Amino acid sequence: MVRRRILVAPVTVSPTKPLTPTHLKHLLSFDVLCRATSLFADVHLLYNHSTFAGTRQVAGFWEFLDRVHPALCYQDLTEEQIGELYMEHQRSARVPFSELQPVVQRAENGWIHPATSRILEIWEQHYRLLGMSDIKLGGGYAEQAPVDEVVETLTAHHLCVDGRPLGAPVYLDATPAGLPLRVVISAEGHANYLFRALQELIPSLGRHDLMLLVYDKELRHDYLVLEHVLSRLGAAVERLELVRVPIDGEVRSSREGGWQGYTVGGFAGPVVDEFGQEAFRLGLRLYLLAGLGRGQGESFSLPHLKRWVRRAQRLLDAAGADTEVGAAGEDVETGDLPGQLSRLAGRRGFLDSYRLTTAMLTRDSGIPLRELLRVAYV
Repeated sequence: MVRRRILVAPVTVSPTKPLTPTHLKHLLSFDVLCRATSLFADVHLLYNHSTFAGTRQVAGFWEFLDRVHPALCYQDLTEEQIGELYMEHQRSARVPFSELQPVVQRAENGWIHPATSRILEIWEQHYRLLGMSDIKLGGGYAEQAPVDEVVETLTAHHLCVDGRPLGAPVYLDATPAGLPLRVVISAEGHANYLFRALQELIPSLGRHDLMLLVYDKELRHDYLVLEHVLSRLGAAVERLELVRVPIDGEVRSSREGGWQGYTVGGFAGPVVDEFGQEAFRLGLRLYLLAGLGRGQGESFSLPHLKRWVRRAQRLLDAAGADTEVGAAGEDVETGDLPGQLSRLAGRRGFLDSYRLTTAMLTRDSGIPLRELLRVAYV
């Protein structure tokens, strides 16, 4: 059987703030997806923090720190303290692109601000605690096509309106799909995150049988445009939309706060101390991927997390038995987990982590628990 080549391209979590339940849901979703799908397909994860370093969200924060807090020793700060600085930046006046340009240029040459280096150092510790398959996640350097090359490619396929000769913006044109024009390069020449994504994705065209775009629900419009553009360029594209996790009944951006006490550093330690690391890892995945489901109805809750960690411990105990069992404790056949997962994936060709996790927990699913936990969850 020929293995499909699948490129998984999630929107990255910008290393400017602490990891919240929303970030964890996204990270663990594609971690489980990639690990499980790799049993029957060749999976490549495209996830580099350098891709978006030149955007206003990141470069603007770096410029703010150097201008307003030039003497800070970032190595002594926690991710929560850096997150507070990010909130301060978001409340400050927006600076013109001309003042960001030196920082953008340094970022495009591979420079990383000390605040972000500190965040990534802390995140690596979190990834290790969470049992992520890649504790250096996002640390690579992205292959990016030059700006002019991308614009020329898009223009040749009638996917772009290039206003640069007139001092105007560059627009993505997905109007044939009923979508409005979308600015991707400002009149001042500053490329946004959507154009940066295209710079990274276009070099991958033709190398994969499927491009899977994983993104936040709030970015749906942009990713519909991105899907249209990549499809017109010849790629087979699927989208996987993830939702944010409410905190205290509200869905808020990290720049607005509300995450205090709900970061990995804020809640993980006591749960690990009470239940152990393996049960915490599995329980957090079960809670975020299956317990909270696809909607945004239920807020993150430490008591509910602990309930799922207890359930995880029972699953781990069952998986430690002498014979392979399913989630309900029934005996199951072993030896064809890749085939089972491929059938569960169906025509889309990849395993949605929500569907996989709920299937694993279903009575009489027939999925060998011990083997699946080992390869995809813990």
